[in-house]
Formats: sequence, C-alpha cells, structure tokens
Amino acid sequence: MNPDLQPNSDSGLPDGGLPDSFPDTGPSARDRTARDFSARDVPERTTPRSSTSPGTVVPDRGRAPAVSNARVIRVAGPEDLLAYIPYRLGFEPVESVVVVSLTGPRQRVGLVARVDLADLRLRRPGDPAGPDGGATARWLTDHLVADGADRAVVVLYTATDTAAPSGAARRAADVLRARIDRRLPGTEVWLVAPTGFRALDCQDPLCCPPEGRPLAVLKGSRVAAHMVLEGRTVAGTREERYTLRPAPEAARTQARRAAARWTDTYRRLRHRTRFPDGGGPLDVAVPAPQPGGSAAREAARSAARTTARRAARTGARSAAARAEQTQRELADWGAQSLGLWRSAVRAVAHAEPGQPVPLSPVDLGKIGAALADVPVRDAVLLSLVPGTEQAALRTARREADGDTDLATGAVMAQIVDPERGIPPDQDRTQPARRVLEAVVRHVPRNRRAPAYLLLALIAWWHGDGGLAVERVSDALGVDPDYRLALLLRSAVVGGVPPGWVRRERTLFHGGAGTAAQPGAATELGAATEPGAATEPGAMATG
Repeated sequence: MNPDLQPNSDSGLPDGGLPDSFPDTGPSARDRTARDFSARDVPERTTPRSSTSPGTVVPDRGRAPAVSNARVIRVAGPEDLLAYIPYRLGFEPVESVVVVSLTGPRQRVGLVARVDLADLRLRRPGDPAGPDGGATARWLTDHLVADGADRAVVVLYTATDTAAPSGAARRAADVLRARIDRRLPGTEVWLVAPTGFRALDCQDPLCCPPEGRPLAVLKGSRVAAHMVLEGRTVAGTREERYTLRPAPEAARTQARRAAARWTDTYRRLRHRTRFPDGGGPLDVAVPAPQPGGSAAREAARSAARTTARRAARTGARSAAARAEQTQRELADWGAQSLGLWRSAVRAVAHAEPGQPVPLSPVDLGKIGAALADVPVRDAVLLSLVPGTEQAALRTARREADGDTDLATGAVMAQIVDPERGIPPDQDRTQPARRVLEAVVRHVPRNRRAPAYLLLALIAWWHGDGGLAVERVSDALGVDPDYRLALLLRSAVVGGVPPGWVRRERTLFHGGAGTAAQPGAATELGAATEPGAATEPGAMATG
C-alpha cells in the first residue's frame, strides 16, 4: 500500500537536542505501509525539468510566501476540482482512489488522500496478509472525520471498466462510499479515465456521456491555468516525482572520497578524546634492581616512586593539554562542516531564477559525512529558522549549554507545537532542500540517512505528506533503527500535521478568525467540491 495523505497545506489555490517524541498519532497498526501526509500544501515554484546535470542545482525563486490565510478561488464546476488534484499530489494518479475533505458552508478543501485502487479490495479468506479494503476504508474515513469534514468527494482514477458491478474499481468505490456515508452522508464519486471524466452514477448522457467529458477540459480549466502561472508542475508518475537521480559517476567518486577523508578526520579526533581521565598510557622507565643492602634498595625504590609521580603529573598535564587541543580541533571540524553547509545554501539562495548552481562534489561529500554527527545535524536543523545563527554555530562546535538547548527546543516547537508553530520560511527551507537533495545524489547510500531525515522533516513542515513519507522511508531503508526517523514516521503515518496547521485547524473549527481549515493528504490531492456550472462555488485551502 502506498497511500499519500496531504492535510490541506495550500496557502492558496492555485495556489540530540531533538524531541523524544512527536505528537501522539494514535493507533499505528498500519505503520508498515508507506503513507504520505501533509498538513498544508505550501505553494512552491518548481523548476521545469531539464538536461541539467544532477550535480547542478537550479534554484526556485519567486515563490509565494507561506501564509496562514487562505486564498479563495471560485470554481464553476467539478473540472476545477479534478484539475487541482494532480497539482496537489505532484503527479498524475494512476489506478488510484483519492478522497477530499470539504468543510464549512463555503466547502473549503481539507484533507486530500490517495491510495492504490487495489488497497480497497476486500480481504480474501485464507489471505491474512493481503489487502484489507474494509480497514483501508475505515482508515480514510477516520482521517476525514478527524479533519473536520462536513462532506467528502471520492475520485476514481482507473482505466478499467467501472460499469461492471463486479469490477475492481466499482467495488472499491462502493466499499469506500458505504463507509464514508455512515458518518458523512452525501458522498459524491467522480471517475477520471483515459477517455474522459464524469460523475460515476450520472445516468444523463448529455451531462455525463459514457466515455466522459474530454480531459482537455481539465487541462484548460481556470485552476489549471492558475497553477501553471504559480509555477506548479505535475510529474507523470509517482516514481518520477519522488526519485532523485544520482549524480554522474565522476562526481560521486569525488564526493565519496571526500566523505571518507572527512569522516577519518572526525574519527581520529574522537579517538584522541576517549581516555576517561583525559590522560593516556604512561611511558615511565622502571629502574633496574640495585646491588647492595636493603637501605640502598629502599633508596632506589623511593627515587623511582618520586620519578614516577613527577612523570605522572607531567603526563597528566600534557594529556590534559592534548585533550583540550583535540576538543578545539573537533569544534573547528564542526564549525567548518556548518560553514560548508551555509556556503552551499547561500549559493543556491542567491542565484538568479533558473540559473544552474554547480555545487562542489567535494563539499557535498563533506556535508554528507558531517550530517552523521548529531551536533552538526542539529545545527543544520536550527539554521532552517531565522535568528538561530549563533545557536547553530555553538551547537556544531559542541558548545552546548542551557541557551543552545532552549534554542533547539524553540525551533522544534515552531515546527511541532500547535501553540507556537509557524509556517516554514521558504527562503530558507527551499535552498536547504536543494542542497540536501544534491547531497543524496552524490554520497554513497550508507551515508544518506541524515539527509533523507532532514528532507522528510522539511516536507512534513511544508505539509507535503507524500514526500515526507517517501523520504522518511528512504532514511529507514538505510538505517532501520534511526530514532528520529521512526518518530517522524509515526507522526506522518498517523496523519498528524505540523503545529502551525493544527493551530489553524483549531481556530477554524472554533470560529475564531478566518483561517482556513488544514486538510490532510496521503498521496491524496486536495480537491474542491464539484459544483453546478450554473451555481459557482468556492474552493479554498489554507
């Protein structure tokens, strides 16, 4: 099962110092499946695909800011809703079911979720490990209700015959609609097939011909045009959207060697600090037995003890000095690593729109190696939030104290906590994402887990649940015991949106302010309620 949950995070249409736990996600019996959750689809200008080398970064510029108030777009019919879903997901759904949460009198878009059509197949007797369509339908319904939906829209994407009552697509629609209608009556079901789109149960051939209305209508809708103007793009497949192509072999070789050298430097420094008392083995000469009586022997032993004590004191002072020097060198290693990160991010952020930014494979290799060090990784995380420059540097240098602990806690609260959460600053997070993706493309697989984890966290903060699940699964594929990745996965799979979205959800349902309700998406796209062409409706996300 490859579901994609996208809690509504659109700001418009078209729009080590880390926590021990994320918000409670509730039951996790289905955590073994790959889900994509997102709290808000923060619009992001996407650079068109080109022949640019994978080792070159093309910056995104001119993006809309991450704002909390929804922009509202009027829709004249279901074509606007159906046109929006692929942009919300980032790819064209194939043999999939998408559910959309609609809330309030103006039918604001909330959760958008996608699952494979096969996941709604009823479990066969004697196949306990097979798909459980009833459980999947309950899971989707529970998320719709938790999102505060007043009603739901279901969209089938299939090339199979939906007219046959025994067909897989028709059975999937019936199972899901029956489950949703128990709690949210009036569910509409739409069909998008290679020949066209139509309401699944419409019997009027003038309204919904058997082959459906032309798909060109969706491509030419106002929502699709607005999305194009916003710079949003749609990948042809789910794999195309999430795959990171490796850099050329020569660049990967440079990065691999640089990462190995940078890691060796780190290990040598760490090894030199491992004596628990700051000292090391003493090299003290043992005096040879002395001839003569006992007095002479005692004098020789006394002299030896005195010499040993002096040597121990001298050795301890020398060892302490060496340990202090090593700590300084280790701090400099962390500072240099953070400096490499900052330089790469700055290069991407300051480039002109569409201008390729060739990043050094050597620097990318060193960054990839440095991210395995928890203080450096935490410093990179701190740098995603404005005003944390000094705290990030001190963290990378291992100068942790009460102030740096507070700074780290404050940053995580701005991502996770519904009372203190803030939307991501795209001027920081998008260049950071580009650099992290470049790191993944260059370094060997066994070094990618920290970069994958940070990419997952950025995606989740932006409300892109599909990408968050994909990247956290990538991280766990490299390191199955990666604690922070396991915590983040439990939050994403449980449909928990980032803090700023949960706060707006509370405000919306409490009637305070005008913030639009955040929705969720698991490879689900956000769609708006199909309205009658003669009765324009409103579609909003935010």
